[in-house]
Amino acid sequence: MSIKFITERTFESNGVQLAVKEWGEPLGTPVIALHGWLDNANSFDQMLPYLNDMHVIAVDMAGHSCSGDRSADSGYDIWQDIADVLAISEQMGWSRVALLGHSRGAIVAALVAGTFPDLVSQCLLIDSYFPIPHKPANAATQLAKAITDRKRFQAIKPSAFNSFDDAVKARVNGFVPLQKQAATILANRGVVEINGKFSWRNDQRLKATSMVTFTKDQCESFFTAIKCPIMLIQAQSGLLQGPIQPQLQEWVSHIEVVSMAGSHHLHLEDQAEQVAEKAQRLFQP
Repeated sequence: MSIKFITERTFESNGVQLAVKEWGEPLGTPVIALHGWLDNANSFDQMLPYLNDMHVIAVDMAGHSCSGDRSADSGYDIWQDIADVLAISEQMGWSRVALLGHSRGAIVAALVAGTFPDLVSQCLLIDSYFPIPHKPANAATQLAKAITDRKRFQAIKPSAFNSFDDAVKARVNGFVPLQKQAATILANRGVVEINGKFSWRNDQRLKATSMVTFTKDQCESFFTAIKCPIMLIQAQSGLLQGPIQPQLQEWVSHIEVVSMAGSHHLHLEDQAEQVAEKAQRLFQP
């Protein structure tokens, strides 16, 4: 039986309130769904109704949409989200959980699978897999840029649009183009009206450079630790155009790579049902 949206709820992780959308039924396969950069939990609205017998927690990740922001002395280095996923699984009472991640959320999912390999039962990555490795020699430059960026973005207010439709159009024509329907779905959760103006509700510090980035050897340590069944869906018109980096299959020899027509947000656009079919097969073989 197809799963349905149940309710909104919140979790707490290191002082941050995490808003989520709960789908499915308590006896279904436990799944945590992690969206991409500047998206929100609505990212999975199109594909989840095609799934059966699952219990899904779709998260607004820290700093995004309805969730709280990290503290002023913190930031949004991607490894911080690992603890948030662990906190949700613990508060749900899940000792084993499948992970569904898109873009930045896919990177987080893979890092969780390597950090806590006994926790993750299956892992589906949509159009992303590991962070771009950085050279140790660039660490000082990276930190300097991150500190400068954080200071700058703390002082910047989000863009204000004259109408909800204008906010949607900005996302349609953004860094990663979206179909209007997909952008509207995200906007329904992510856009807020203040004094007659419409803005996307994300912490501006999410746009800052990370203070800490992983080297190739560090990335390898995470990915070689992954034990669970894992699949990568590569969108033919997405961000991963061209051959997959050979290190991925060297480090995770059992990964299944599936090429699929569509854009970077194919799970929210025309290929939502196809992506769901792959998820169903992986999560309930």
